[in-house]
Amino acid sequence: MFFIRMLATITKMQITLDQNKTLETYPYLEVGSRTIGQNNFPEIFHKTLPIYFAEYKNSNTDVDLLIIASDLQGVTEEQGKQHLIGEKLPSFLKTLIEIELEDCKKVGVLLCGDLYTSLEKRGSSGDVRNVWKEFNNHFEWVVGVAGNHDTFGSETEKEEFESEPNIHLLHKETIEIDGLKIGGISGIIGRADKTNRVGEPDFLNGLTKLSKKELDFILIHETPDFPKNNEIGNSKIREHIEKLNPTRICCGHCYWDNSLANFDNKTQVLNVDSKVILMKIKSS
Repeated sequence: MFFIRMLATITKMQITLDQNKTLETYPYLEVGSRTIGQNNFPEIFHKTLPIYFAEYKNSNTDVDLLIIASDLQGVTEEQGKQHLIGEKLPSFLKTLIEIELEDCKKVGVLLCGDLYTSLEKRGSSGDVRNVWKEFNNHFEWVVGVAGNHDTFGSETEKEEFESEPNIHLLHKETIEIDGLKIGGISGIIGRADKTNRVGEPDFLNGLTKLSKKELDFILIHETPDFPKNNEIGNSKIREHIEKLNPTRICCGHCYWDNSLANFDNKTQVLNVDSKVILMKIKSS
């Protein structure tokens, strides 16, 4: 009976997403893996960050909209200075929402990691506290997980950051905020002695525990694969998810052409690598 009740609840609370329609785009610079010229400067690409619209039904919250993003690994230039995408994107999104979704007054943010980059070397790691703070300055609160390239200053600085109002960095824990129930696991599967790595049994066991809590969303950084759509990722995570109670998982790390995957066990996986989803919350 518990599983039937959960399945009925999950079915009513599915995510819908039209990826054929881009609401807006945001320009940025991305570093490539090759070097060019005699001085071996890294190759730089001009890219655009797509912003999509989605919907999710939940009558228990007064939040109007969720911003969901991951892998904002790019740089914008403003008045000759370079900034991480996530340091300037929040103000852009604030204006966009006011224009396009003017009925959405209360906005929360879900971040799935890897918010740092450097134009000097692809795959760089660095401090992402300012990105979280800028989202928090523009919206109600920020809930998220760390990616494998995210740092948060020294141990003392990280503790101070995590104690700031309306900032919630999750790792194998849950939070209920404004009627939404959210869980998260930071990092990726790997050797525990490396930064933001979690042993495979520990990671999968954490997913199992979170899936039993009837959460609105589980946030992870590392994505499962989805062979049905030829989407890449970690097959071990996908095989494990297929055995769990149905839920909704947001992730990044590996880029998917199709952002939303519907698993046979009614779980939905929303991959937001290098994308932004503006998810309107509908009460019915």
